[in-house]
Amino acid sequence: MNADIRPARASDLDALLQIENSVFTTDRISRRSFRQHIESNSASLLVCEHGKRIVGYCLVLYRAGSGVARLYSIAVAKDAGIAGLGRALLAAAEREAYRHERLILRLEVREDNSRAIEVYQRAGFHRIGREAEYYEDGSPALRFEKLLRGDAITTQPVPYYEQREDFTCGPACLMMAMARFQHDFKPDPVFEIRLWREATTVFMLSGPGGCEPFGLAVAAAEHGLAVSIYVSQKGPLFLDSVRAPEKQRVMRLAQQDFLRRATALGIETHRRAFTLEDIKAALGSGHLAAVLISGYLMFGKKVPHWVLAIGCDDDHVVVHDPWVEEERGETAADAAAIPIPNEVFMRMARFGRNGLRAAVILGDNGAK
Repeated sequence: MNADIRPARASDLDALLQIENSVFTTDRISRRSFRQHIESNSASLLVCEHGKRIVGYCLVLYRAGSGVARLYSIAVAKDAGIAGLGRALLAAAEREAYRHERLILRLEVREDNSRAIEVYQRAGFHRIGREAEYYEDGSPALRFEKLLRGDAITTQPVPYYEQREDFTCGPACLMMAMARFQHDFKPDPVFEIRLWREATTVFMLSGPGGCEPFGLAVAAAEHGLAVSIYVSQKGPLFLDSVRAPEKQRVMRLAQQDFLRRATALGIETHRRAFTLEDIKAALGSGHLAAVLISGYLMFGKKVPHWVLAIGCDDDHVVVHDPWVEEERGETAADAAAIPIPNEVFMRMARFGRNGLRAAVILGDNGAK
């Protein structure tokens, strides 16, 4: 192929928009978004230059802290007249993802785009799902992924659920665990809010309260899961997230109630920081782990956030993150089954000035 593939520059914007508008009728990338991707550290925007003309591009997005890259878009000018240009751009996207130390490259494609699907399959991508009404015109998408390095990581078959509210990451994790171990359970937004009401600290930061470890553990046990818990600190948690003494008093009372109920339910409690080995041992025995992390490494906000660990290998922990960064163009495929390097996972899995570590281990309680 007599063409060069290189990183996009601001001077390529007009050509990129021309290709975008000629190839796609819906779900188009705007000039502003193209410019943001050119300047972003979390994206690789590559163009194919033939002579002095831009004849194609590919856009790869990276989620912070994860081992996954996403081929967000790929397009070739209809009159490019260069055989194999789409395959060359796809190979370039794979190289970029590999260079960014990603294990997996994922993508979505219209279900009726048989030509593109054939290209992806020949390149080694395999189908992992289908999303109804994915595109603006209501067309469904097929999801594909390709392993770029190492071996596939074994995970449990845990249905993914995206949190519907900013403050319901914990309940979303519980519902994913319930869907794994209770085969007649179907997550829904009403039950999500119910779990939040049952596990919330009442107050946290400036919005509705988040869920604290004992609250999640009690809610999980009361809804039929086998539960144990790791908490590295004694006493009330998250009090430094609010300033008002009255709010702190209410949080203390709520947490005293959770502690009493956890004791009454016989929930096994480890009053220490969990280790990586603790999490991997739980996963290896068929359990799941709701793990408290700081959201800073994943989405740039210093907020407490719950993710669900569903699998591991020697070098990674795989998590379902219930939070989807839609303003960054993410979909559920970007947040599901994310492999995170061990060292990054343990850096994420602490919150606040005192480095709180907390995990709620979830399993099947054997009840019929």
